[in-house]
Amino acid sequence: MKRALIWLVIVTAIYAIWLLTPLDRRYSHIDKMYKASLIMEEFINLLREKRADDIDPIFDPNRTGFIGKEFTELTTTVGNLESKRTATNPDIAALICYLLIDIGVKEGDYVAVGASGSFPGLIVATLSACRSIGAKPMVICSIGSSQWGANQIDFTVLDLFCWLMEVGFEKPLLFSYGGSDNTGRDFPEELRELLKKKAEKYGFQIYEGRSFEEDVQRFYNVYMTNCGGRLAAFVNIGGSIINIGRSVDNALLSGVVKDKESVSKDGIIDLMVSEKIPVLTLLNLRKIAIKYNLPWDPIPLPETSKERIRDLLKKFVKNE
Repeated sequence: MKRALIWLVIVTAIYAIWLLTPLDRRYSHIDKMYKASLIMEEFINLLREKRADDIDPIFDPNRTGFIGKEFTELTTTVGNLESKRTATNPDIAALICYLLIDIGVKEGDYVAVGASGSFPGLIVATLSACRSIGAKPMVICSIGSSQWGANQIDFTVLDLFCWLMEVGFEKPLLFSYGGSDNTGRDFPEELRELLKKKAEKYGFQIYEGRSFEEDVQRFYNVYMTNCGGRLAAFVNIGGSIINIGRSVDNALLSGVVKDKESVSKDGIIDLMVSEKIPVLTLLNLRKIAIKYNLPWDPIPLPETSKERIRDLLKKFVKNE
């Protein structure tokens, strides 16, 4: 009897440890991560069809449709081609799903997303992760793009979100022109007019930038108004000055931002961290790929499977 009681205590203790171990809880993310990857994979197949005649296999060997041109009138700054191609990997959707759940995002939660046109792959990966979790993304996106992003007049983020909405993704809250001061004043006037007409055609609203401080507060207020102040997380995609602020230091941040002291005192990221809202910033893809053991510029793209997601999860947990 005494021995049986001892064994019962041991088994109970082991079970309690199992329940309380973060590693084991994280393994419950597998189904949602797998679903996020599949959602992104499905959209890539759709995009391949829509952009079939415009895909250049030299620069987009996986034929994802996410890769733009090196230079166009919509190009606002330099960009790294390998980084843009790395962002087209559905593994990224699984990682974002993992990180969002890990910082506390649950079904029904609101997630603010601040993006630029520089990383269309990351936009789709983030929305795929939110859909998998059942979270509600609220997107504000600038139209300008760095090299190799959504920088073609027939492939802007306006077009991307129109196609996303066709398959049930949420309508963005707002667009801005982007660029060095978020006003798009570097764009030719005829380009601005063309973008306005395209936005009207799709039913989108373009916000005319004013000043940095005013735009930061305006975007923050738009997020908060649309979620009733109940925001679970903020995701930054790309290098929009409104999101990351004017400091070079903020551009170096990557992944989950936990330390307020590491954030320079301007931009949406700073506001969110000040309000103790979890922040995930996706800009330095090389740093993220190294930290989480993701393939850099994979050709071909890995095929999504439960086994692959399980292997990825082991790497994510190990490198936390």
